Amino acid sequence: MEKRQARKILKEIRANVTYRTEKEDRRCAAALLLARDFSKIFVYVSMGTEVSTRGIIAALLEEKEIYVPYTLADNSMHAVRPRLPMDFVVCGMGNVKSDNNIYYDGQADLIITPLLGFDSNCNRLGYGAGCYDRYFEKYPNGIKAGLAFSEQQCEISLESSDFPLDMIITPDGIIRRNNG
Repeated sequence: MEKRQARKILKEIRANVTYRTEKEDRRCAAALLLARDFSKIFVYVSMGTEVSTRGIIAALLEEKEIYVPYTLADNSMHAVRPRLPMDFVVCGMGNVKSDNNIYYDGQADLIITPLLGFDSNCNRLGYGAGCYDRYFEKYPNGIKAGLAFSEQQCEISLESSDFPLDMIITPDGIIRRNNG
């Protein structure tokens, strides 16, 4: 299946997930357990039907260095510290207000990424702009984790510019990439 068609279908699947709140609560708990071992965490700010990160961010802001994406018109993505208290109001390109848009130019220990689909080996289907793949190329050493509903698992056709994730956190558990 062509990626554009797959994205359309997966957006619909994600929008129609049943028992969403319960599933998001289970996934949030798993993500928080994972995050306790890291100090610098880069996490997307959820929009629309994306898996919610609001509870994760709110729980971690007090004790961890949290960074969120700031995407420019050229689709380059940078890490910024969110303005506190974080109001979760997103503006163009999904950006939140940050303190002076000062970019953090270091490696986050844990990178939590959105996705539309994933496969059993933690390959990710994103939105098609390549923002996260370019970010992973620039900062390759952080643990890359995707948040998803189990219903988003599918076959993924890879391109040379695609970066696999290290794990996918679903309500049913954590899927880890086979490095073998």
